[in-house]
Amino acid sequence: MSGIIEASSALRKRKHLKRGINFTVMVVGQSGCGRSTFINTLCGQQVVDTSTTVMLPTDTAHEVELQLREETVELEDDEGVKIQLNIVDTPGFGDSLDNSPAFEVVSDYVRHQYDEILLEESRVRRNPRFKDGRVHCCLYMVTATGHGLREMDVEFMRRLGHLVNILPVISKADSLTPEELKLNKRLIMEDIERYKLPIYNFPFDEDDVSQEDYDTNTYLRSTLPFSVIGSNEVYEMSPELTVRGRKYPWGMLDVEDATISDFVVLRNALLISHLHDLKDYTHEILYEQYRTEALSGETNTERSLNATGNAAASMASPQTKQESLASPRMPAVAGAADEAASGEGAPGTPRDTYLAREEQIRLEEERLRAFEERVQQELVLKRKELLQREQELREIEERLEREAKLKQEAV
Repeated sequence: MSGIIEASSALRKRKHLKRGINFTVMVVGQSGCGRSTFINTLCGQQVVDTSTTVMLPTDTAHEVELQLREETVELEDDEGVKIQLNIVDTPGFGDSLDNSPAFEVVSDYVRHQYDEILLEESRVRRNPRFKDGRVHCCLYMVTATGHGLREMDVEFMRRLGHLVNILPVISKADSLTPEELKLNKRLIMEDIERYKLPIYNFPFDEDDVSQEDYDTNTYLRSTLPFSVIGSNEVYEMSPELTVRGRKYPWGMLDVEDATISDFVVLRNALLISHLHDLKDYTHEILYEQYRTEALSGETNTERSLNATGNAAASMASPQTKQESLASPRMPAVAGAADEAASGEGAPGTPRDTYLAREEQIRLEEERLRAFEERVQQELVLKRKELLQREQELREIEERLEREAKLKQEAV
């Protein structure tokens, strides 16, 4: 019997190795925070061109539009398990005076991936090649100011915390002294607790957990927010040793040095120890909450208000006006519409429920149309860029041809 179990386990492992693991990480941060360099460091290769990720306002606009860029990298661990790592980069985030539209774009993207799963689940025949595009983890780059979180940081975590696993990260840790880094970590966590911001704090069941897992999760909780150092350069220290690091007049800094950076701890948590935990939490908790809200017509804000019965709960809730617009209306709104239509305001009636569902469908369609319009605009911009590049290439080819003819004539 044990031989059969071992054989089936080996077969599952071979299939797992062949198919690989699909894992999506979104990296959010303001221009200049080291976001793109961190992505390259995490992947161990040049994935993002750092020179193209700094978004500047145009001559005709004072606002910078957020762009979502997707990159896919195939990684392989020591056991040969392949990880299909999907990176969602966010150039332009936090670079405008009013960053509310940027919050909408990120929120709509995460919700759209949930909508795709919800739609696929409702099909009679499901697509066997359907790709799960849900974001399993959002690394939010916090700028170390010495004053904790900024208002923009609080608002982002409040809006997105119930949609995606957020891990706060302090980048460019080499610009801080050990005392400054410790102070910033403490102030950031105090703000997270004060505003009750929903982040991924490595949850576990204390009644059903091994001592090793308990120690690991407790350590990771104490390390939050992670402090990291990134580098695009690899230096050969000896024929047997290469180091990804940063070179200074006083010497070399290894980004994987655990005494000065949490980069290795974060990378191992993302890609090894907690990869499946993040995926499971996304599917079993975050997606199930979204699915329940979409099908029942109740939002996180409504539940929070019903539980506390005061407006303070609305401030503590991560669901704000943006999510209310993207989610079904409250039953009271539907009841008011029913009362206006029939002169009766009895909540909970079939007509009331029907109107609430209609309102839900209408709002969802509006949100999807807005998302599609943004995607179309991005496609138009990409086409213009491609046409411009093609024109430049043609001009270069014509110039080279002219130079070649002149050389031939000179000969």
